[in-house]
Amino acid sequence: MDHSDFRTTGFSWRRWLWVLLLWPVLALAEPRTALVVGNAGYRDSPLNNPVNDARDVAEALRAMGFEVVQRENLDKRGFDAVVGDFARRLKERGGVGLFYYSGHGAQVKGENFLIPVSAAIASEADVEYEAVNAGRILRNMEQAGNGLNIVVLDACRNNPYRSWYRSETKGLARMDAPTGSIIAYATAPGAVAADGAGRNSPYTAGLLQAMRTPGLGIEQLFKQVRIQVAKATGNRQVPWESSSLMGDFYFVSSASTSSPQSPTPVVSAAVPSPFRPSVPQEAPPKGSQPRAGQVFRDTLSDGTRGPAMVVIPAGSFTMGSSADEPERQPDERQHDVRINGFAMGQYEVTFEEYDRFCTATGREKPSDQGWGRGRRPVINVDWNEAVTYAEWLSKQTSKQYRLPTEAEWEYAARAGTTTPFWTGRCVTTDQVNYDGRFGYGSPDCGAKTDVYRGKTLPVGSFKPNPWGLYDTMGNVWELTCSAYEEYYNGAEERCSTKDTDRVAVRGGSWYRYPNRVRSALRSWDDPTDRDYHQGFRLARSL
Repeated sequence: MDHSDFRTTGFSWRRWLWVLLLWPVLALAEPRTALVVGNAGYRDSPLNNPVNDARDVAEALRAMGFEVVQRENLDKRGFDAVVGDFARRLKERGGVGLFYYSGHGAQVKGENFLIPVSAAIASEADVEYEAVNAGRILRNMEQAGNGLNIVVLDACRNNPYRSWYRSETKGLARMDAPTGSIIAYATAPGAVAADGAGRNSPYTAGLLQAMRTPGLGIEQLFKQVRIQVAKATGNRQVPWESSSLMGDFYFVSSASTSSPQSPTPVVSAAVPSPFRPSVPQEAPPKGSQPRAGQVFRDTLSDGTRGPAMVVIPAGSFTMGSSADEPERQPDERQHDVRINGFAMGQYEVTFEEYDRFCTATGREKPSDQGWGRGRRPVINVDWNEAVTYAEWLSKQTSKQYRLPTEAEWEYAARAGTTTPFWTGRCVTTDQVNYDGRFGYGSPDCGAKTDVYRGKTLPVGSFKPNPWGLYDTMGNVWELTCSAYEEYYNGAEERCSTKDTDRVAVRGGSWYRYPNRVRSALRSWDDPTDRDYHQGFRLARSL
């Protein structure tokens, strides 16, 4: 149907009816939430490509406006936990949900199971307890009550359990898609999919190409994938889908001309105001009262989107630590501070975002220490360079970007909590990227562990704090715009100039132990120092 009909005036009752019918589909544009899992490190039958597949799909989805949780080589416990978190997040956010899985899968008695890397399966009876039921994931997504769900299963690899797995039940069984959803399989029911000799499986390679094509509706998209995979495998592998969609969905709008590696561009809705639904993560209109917790992205001069920002509510809090907080420092004097509403970066600024700035301005890109770029937090950037990046982004968006003040940082990181960590009195390496070989506080906070990752992790690898901010503890120290004063004397509430001697940094890092990732912990750095454990997070005035 040509939606241009809706741009005319004088609607007939038939056109009003079409507006009402299309409204649920158009309104799906706002939140996009995805869980991407790649399992390859199986003990008995390892695979080559699922981790590559998951990483590439996650990167593409982020560029298309999805909030993505990406996991690799999950055991059963980890798989169950991330699936539960995904269902809760989808219920909170609504909109479009997408689950992608690459790895081993099996069907038993007509049900499909996704195999964790730790699964110890000696017979069919073990599968129910050792694997993850794909039908349960689908039911969780359905019960979330969001508008549209997409499930992609590149999960029919050569079976590692030949000793008990009957040939007539190889591959996955058919699952019917609930209303408002589509299930895409890498190959037909009862067939086996190829792992592939290149970086990606044949199916994921076709999927990545198709989903980056502007103006391709999702059902037509999967048709294109089917054609490409059949051609690449000599018709030995033919993907298929089960769909109960009531409307259409586009990964990239036909209005987009940007590279898939760039943030999602602004796309105009097909119906006029007052029926126009929100553009995904659209910035609060000028003069409006933005909602606390609202996530938005400003539009740059080339039509693409900037970093994700979270609206932080105005309020008062007690800055610093109480006298009985374990391992507190003398410079953490408690005092009351009033904070005006502002926006804070949902994540630490990533290499993906900072590299774009370097390309646009002809700057040398900072070293990633060999750990990888993309969604990892940018490191080896000094305070002056971080301030310059914020100034560049301000010019690109005509909005006021900057680093947060030290007071704003602690206020947002605490998110209404008064304990040493926003997680409570204690913190674990399952919640934060820090050096777990050191303990904190009293023995009931848990024993020391041997977890020391020795590098940064991609942003968003752990749960956000209550205000939706990720990685406010650990991963990298975060620069603020405030000059560091050993005893609070007001500098924590304002931004300093570029000629300051010492700037306040917060949050701890991957190489520091737990007492250094406390909400009240302070440190400082020289404005010209670059470190592999230091990055930054943006703030924006509202």
